[in-house]
Amino acid sequence: MNEDLLTTENIESTLFDIAKRNFVDVYFLNMKSSTPDVAIPRDNTVVMNPNFATKVSLMYRFSHELSHVLYRDPDAQAVYYFSEYGKRGEERLAHRNAIRMLMSIEMPTNVNTFTEYYHVPSWLEKDVDRTFRELAYLE
Repeated sequence: MNEDLLTTENIESTLFDIAKRNFVDVYFLNMKSSTPDVAIPRDNTVVMNPNFATKVSLMYRFSHELSHVLYRDPDAQAVYYFSEYGKRGEERLAHRNAIRMLMSIEMPTNVNTFTEYYHVPSWLEKDVDRTFRELAYLE
C-alpha cells in the first residue's frame, strides 16, 4: 500500500460509492468523543463520528459499520455501536468484511502495512493475514 498513491479522500470516496450503490445513507456528525459510530441495518443507515476517541482509523470504522448494513443478518440486532474490542459473531464478521472491503479498494504490500495504516486492533492480525493471503492468491 503506497500512502502517496492512496489518500484518505480516495478511500472515503470509494466507500461512499459503495454505500450509494447499495442505497445506504451515511452521515458524518461531529459528536462527543465518547459517542461511537453506529450502524442501523434495518434503516440502511450508518452514522460516523469523526471525533470518536479510538486509535482505529476513521476509514476502517466506516468500512466496518458499512459492513454491518451490507452483510446484515436479518435476525441480528437493530443497532451496532463501534467497539474495537467487539469479538462476538456479528462484530467479528463486520471486522472481517471491513478488512476485505479495504483490501479490495487497495491491496496492501503486506499485512503490517495494512494494520498500521488503518490502526487495526492487534487481535485481528490473523484475520488480516488470512484475507491478505486469500486476495493475493486470487490476483
